[in-house]
Amino acid sequence: MKVRWIGALILAVMLGGCGLLGQRPTPSDAEMATQVAQILTAMPTPTSPPLEPTPTQPLPTVAFTEPPTVLPPTETPTPLPPEPTATTPAYPAPETPAPTATATVTTQPTPTYAFTPPATDPVLKLGNATWTDSMDNDRNWPTGPDQYTSIEFRDGVMRLTGLTSTDGWRMTWPKVADFYLEATFRTGECKGSDRYGLFFRVPILSNPDRGYLFGLTCDGKYALRRWDASVGTRGEMITLVNWKSDAAINAGPNQVNRLGVMGIGDRYALYANGVLLTEVRDDRFLEGYFGVFVGARETENFTIQVDQIRYWENPRP
Repeated sequence: MKVRWIGALILAVMLGGCGLLGQRPTPSDAEMATQVAQILTAMPTPTSPPLEPTPTQPLPTVAFTEPPTVLPPTETPTPLPPEPTATTPAYPAPETPAPTATATVTTQPTPTYAFTPPATDPVLKLGNATWTDSMDNDRNWPTGPDQYTSIEFRDGVMRLTGLTSTDGWRMTWPKVADFYLEATFRTGECKGSDRYGLFFRVPILSNPDRGYLFGLTCDGKYALRRWDASVGTRGEMITLVNWKSDAAINAGPNQVNRLGVMGIGDRYALYANGVLLTEVRDDRFLEGYFGVFVGARETENFTIQVDQIRYWENPRP
């Protein structure tokens, strides 16, 4: 506003000067500047009316809080499952059953098929044997002496001699599972508990230290035992059928007895001279090789003769 007034005054002075050109001499520049300064000094300075005071609104006090630093999200690693240990199974443990009354349960494997052992000679019903050795030579047997036995083949028979009171055996090569096996034995001089018989279901032919022994004694008893040399430091002999006498057995020296055993699954039927003696179950060994054994318990160099051995595979009596 003040600038506009100054401009108007200067214009008026100049116009006034122009109207006096014919009457007064033209002032010099210095005089002109002095006159303008005097005019400006004499003029009242316009002032703007005072502004109504604007009530001051108090500003709200805002507490400054530094914004939190937002970190980029990080991936939470998935925990790995623990390594399985003896107490941490790698699979869910079964629920613990509620306690019940204690009972002894014997689990028996399912036999190959149900059968009734014939009370009479199985040979009469089984037909031709699967394999027969008439003992005319030694092609199916190891020969020569060992720690427990000596063996020779002469006059169409095997002669097996016990060198100690410990049972010793000789094995042949066929391997069978379900079978009827029999052999014909002749005793020499013997007494009491001198024994002999069949050794069968032997798992390993090259190391025949496990299997079943079905045997007779010179005094007319029979038994079924299970031998396992891998148990403990001295092996384990379990008697499945304890020694007992039977009228079907020809007792004494120089006697002939035909021993037979039928093995179907875990069931064993024992025969002497075609007569059923007893039946028993055991599932330790379910297949294997077979042979014959002798034990000179009372007679030094107790010798038996084996005239024939044969078997029927998968018999159906």
